[in-house]
Amino acid sequence: MIKEQSFTDATHKPERKNPVLRLGRFLARSFVSLVVGIVKGAIYYAWYLAFFILCMFRPFTGMAMVAAVVMVPLSIAAFVKPEAANGMPFWAFLLMTLGFVGYAVGYTIFLDWFTPPGAGDPFARYHRPDR
Repeated sequence: MIKEQSFTDATHKPERKNPVLRLGRFLARSFVSLVVGIVKGAIYYAWYLAFFILCMFRPFTGMAMVAAVVMVPLSIAAFVKPEAANGMPFWAFLLMTLGFVGYAVGYTIFLDWFTPPGAGDPFARYHRPDR
């Protein structure tokens, strides 16, 4: 019976080792690792920067919620006295209310989902102390 050596044998060691090829392989792997690290760093940098900028607009979403509260009595006033709304139907104000609330809640949910790992709200120090 002829015993053939398998190509996948873990104990098989090549007879000749060329140090130039090993150096070339090391340099290629180092270059690829460096490029992958730079790309990952750029992606994380853009992610954190976008999160920082989006967190700056969080107070505006709070104001959208306040605007939604104001729109409800405004729609009642437009329903009672249509000429006060200058031609806009009362249900347009109700739709604006739903839009403001949906935007504020959706923005907050998106920002919580978009948060990078290990990052917190950078503007939390400006919140009221009772929060």
